[in-house]
Amino acid sequence: MKPYLLVSDIHAHDWSQFAGTNADGVNTRLRIILNELERAADELIKAGGDLMVVAGDLFHQRGVIRPEVFNPTVQAIRKVLDKGIAVVAIPGNHDLASKETTELGNAFQTLGELRNFHVVTGPMTFTVRDHKLALVPWVSTVKELKEVLEAVTIPGFERPGAYDLILHAGIDGVLSGVPAHNLSPSYLAARGFGRVFAGHYHHHCSFEDGRVFSIGALTHQTFSDIGTKAGFLLVYPDRVDYRASHAPEFVEVTGDTEEDEVPLIAEGNYVRVKGMKLTDREIGQLRKDLLEMGAAGVSFAVEKVTASARAEPIATPTTTLELSVDAYIDKLPDERKEAIKERAQMLIREVRALSD
Repeated sequence: MKPYLLVSDIHAHDWSQFAGTNADGVNTRLRIILNELERAADELIKAGGDLMVVAGDLFHQRGVIRPEVFNPTVQAIRKVLDKGIAVVAIPGNHDLASKETTELGNAFQTLGELRNFHVVTGPMTFTVRDHKLALVPWVSTVKELKEVLEAVTIPGFERPGAYDLILHAGIDGVLSGVPAHNLSPSYLAARGFGRVFAGHYHHHCSFEDGRVFSIGALTHQTFSDIGTKAGFLLVYPDRVDYRASHAPEFVEVTGDTEEDEVPLIAEGNYVRVKGMKLTDREIGQLRKDLLEMGAAGVSFAVEKVTASARAEPIATPTTTLELSVDAYIDKLPDERKEAIKERAQMLIREVRALSD
């Protein structure tokens, strides 16, 4: 049987960090996100499917959607629909103007006017494109959510477990460091659904022998996503295929990062350098090194020190010959330090050119 596509936490937004505006006037990071959405739709078509389910947080900024965000997002949705795909979407907390899910306060409600785009703003079970789904949009408290889940009626003529439950809620144990709030995988697995898929937490993982899943965000969006698995799911009757995001990830480099790992971590990603003591010169050189390794952007969360305050040259994961030579020259009792540095750097560049 054909699969359906499951995406969540798209967070369409005119991002500022590591972003600009392309020739079409679209935020560059928004374009990356929407390209991933269209890629997911193409993967669904290749797999023979024709249903996309959005499990919440299509948009990012609660209560405010700029036209520069809404219009490109609608255009991307139209492209998905034009491929012959039906879309079913539930609101997440970021899609709402208030704490509760309503038609009036739901940011993408008007998309329901598009042919084959269905917005679900209340708990319901139904069959669409031969897939049996139970959908529960955002509920503001776990207590209320449990009341809703226990009231969802699975049609009696169906065999137990025939319906997949899709909701927007954080499952205990998905994110390390996030306190449990009494929505456990075992509780969800006992609700009588075939499988349970939850948006909201930006990390893909599974529990209860593949019966309960955190979908994960479509792409990384901030440094809080470091270490999480982003992407989308192709859901078959007998299996769930995770497809990793092709978008840049948010990653981190520290003083403990192995030097030979840094280029692999940096290439194509947004890099945060953290937990070091660096001079302005070292920051500039390290930024240059990381960008030359292919980093899509570089941010620093370090302690700045003055060159005169450093007793010894710092050893960072990307310490280069250039930095080592500069640090050595800084310690020389010679007034011509800058001239010596310039000459030394020129010689290093000539040697590198000969070895290329």
